[in-house]
Amino acid sequence: MLLSRIHLSPEASSSRELGPMLSSPYGLHKAVWSLFADHADRRRDFLYRLDWDSGRPLLWTLSERPPRPVPELWSAQTRELKPVLRAGERLRFSLRANPVVTRDRKRHDVVMEAKQSLRTSGLPKSAWPTEAQLAQEHGSAWLARHAEGRGFEVAAGQVLVEGFEVHTFKKPRGREIRFATCDFHGVLTVTDAEAFLRTLHQGIGPAKGFGCGLFLIRRAS
Repeated sequence: MLLSRIHLSPEASSSRELGPMLSSPYGLHKAVWSLFADHADRRRDFLYRLDWDSGRPLLWTLSERPPRPVPELWSAQTRELKPVLRAGERLRFSLRANPVVTRDRKRHDVVMEAKQSLRTSGLPKSAWPTEAQLAQEHGSAWLARHAEGRGFEVAAGQVLVEGFEVHTFKKPRGREIRFATCDFHGVLTVTDAEAFLRTLHQGIGPAKGFGCGLFLIRRAS
């Protein structure tokens, strides 16, 4: 696995690609895809996420191949990632994910699903938990469920869920895309090193093509 830290290059400010790239998740999706699409039939074999560093976009990618050089737009630092892990080891992690539940064969993000349950319960809206509280409660429960069989576990109270955001945009042919993201931070415990390495490689949850599912990890002190 190759982990790349990718900044905008000094020449990027004059690039016509910059505006469309940052205007929506779909624009960024296309820009990141162009770093790895070396032929027309290439399937996605990478994960990515967008962060911000001093007000400038910062991309993280995890891939089998290094990103294609685009010096007029990106400056990349790539290193091989070979974590040596063992069961019982504790890791600090950061994860942007699309936590969903399936109802009527459709995916619904956990916060909106929780709001729907509150509506049908008859509880006055003034008594509802805040959106941040719903994200914390239902997001952390989602991560705990998805840890099962994926080589790790998270303990209650050791995960902070924040930054709930709904993304809505249209693809060029008019199809509307909608998904929600949460940022997870905390400490996990490796239960099966081989399974967790697969999880790192494959990511977790849906919307991986739009910047979700990539774990950033470091050893907990």
